[in-house]
Amino acid sequence: KLSRSLLFAPASAVMTVIKTCPRRVAAEEILQQGWVMKESKHMQHWRERFMVLTDTHLLTFCCESKGEFKTRKATEKIRLGFGVQIQSLPMSSSKRGAEFAVSFRNEHGEARCIKLLAPSEEARSRWIHEITKAKIPARVRMATAELPIY
Repeated sequence: KLSRSLLFAPASAVMTVIKTCPRRVAAEEILQQGWVMKESKHMQHWRERFMVLTDTHLLTFCCESKGEFKTRKATEKIRLGFGVQIQSLPMSSSKRGAEFAVSFRNEHGEARCIKLLAPSEEARSRWIHEITKAKIPARVRMATAELPIY
């Protein structure tokens, strides 16, 4: 079971989840992409999904695309930022890969948590690192990068 602390922020803070999602994601906007397994919401079956990370969204698709991705075809659209949490889950001998979870509020303000399975510990670490980094708004990342280190 996941901790309840992952189901977080007030709905009012994240009501613009889908409204601000771009219609298309061009190749140059992609920070990371790759195949993962995603646990289905209702049946708890694991399905292969192609995951795409941009500066503002984490998207999953049924198939890989050449060039740009149309977000209307995404099986999951998660707006990154306030209220999104990511957690590494313990290894399970029954699953092949490294499990992690992303918790967020959907466009209706409902708390959601999706479980993902990366093909390796290294891939999981990379996804967690990149998603965590992308959660910080670009303007904050740029301002922080310009600060002198003492």
